[in-house]
Amino acid sequence: MEPIFFKPAYKNVIWGGNNISKVFNRYIEGDNIGESWEISAHPNGLSIVDNEGLNKESLLDMFNNKANRKEIFGTHCENLDRFPILTKFIDASKSLSVQVHPNNEYAEKFEHDSGKNEVWYIMDCKENAKIVYGFKEGVTKENLKDSVNHIKDNIRYVDVHKGDFISIPSGTVHAILDGIMLCEVQQTSDITYRVYDWDRVDKDGNPRELHKEKALDVIDLNNKNEIYNYNDINSNTSIYKSDIFNIDMIKVEGEVNAKSNLDSFYAYIVLEGSGMISTKNFIRNIEKGSTFLIPAALGEYKVSGNLKLMKVWI
Repeated sequence: MEPIFFKPAYKNVIWGGNNISKVFNRYIEGDNIGESWEISAHPNGLSIVDNEGLNKESLLDMFNNKANRKEIFGTHCENLDRFPILTKFIDASKSLSVQVHPNNEYAEKFEHDSGKNEVWYIMDCKENAKIVYGFKEGVTKENLKDSVNHIKDNIRYVDVHKGDFISIPSGTVHAILDGIMLCEVQQTSDITYRVYDWDRVDKDGNPRELHKEKALDVIDLNNKNEIYNYNDINSNTSIYKSDIFNIDMIKVEGEVNAKSNLDSFYAYIVLEGSGMISTKNFIRNIEKGSTFLIPAALGEYKVSGNLKLMKVWI
């Protein structure tokens, strides 16, 4: 038992840039890297164990090994059919499509996948950065189809700043616009319905596929859209609770002694700073962009340095 690190899966996309390589000091082959799937058991982007002396297996294979599932992932994961979360970094050099994700019921019925609730933490952004976050007032169930067909006139633009934390429940029309780098925590799913893509074309000159009919099936106009800022936290703060996953924001100045929980793994994401994660028989440097998993049965561990982290568990 030791903290588990992973090699991420990188995604080359039409709207990506090179900030993941620059900001986290990583060598990444290729350009237009828009996403780094850091802790992922989804087949479309598997994380591979990166600890010296451990098998270089995927997180999916590790989770599917039921002999060790409870000790690594906790009793809350014992009877799940998939690893529950996916963490990623997103570099929106250009704007992402206006899109929506289905809920669990719809995704399982029509896509044989999980629904997708997600949250964002804005790690950095340009001045006057914005996101698309739901619809303007006046969009109703009765005029929704017409509103989607004239989407540019009906989406709501919202200013965002470094340190903002944003919940995107399934059914929420949204888009990350250009000049934003963020950390995303989501359900393990890769289902996205594009509603509008800024009239872009792919490498062959064809318009990118839209999914308006499915989007109309899953859009939820009752979602509450809220943004909180945690840029200046001074202590540990619970910032998100749901039936799917929970998140704390943690500030470390010096040393923090902690202990694992047999109910759940802990997934940590270093948002700022540098330091170390250590146990009695393990030590490893961590810095901005580091992600790692604390097994449920690990026991005592220590985080030291000057850091801001997100801690995710179920």
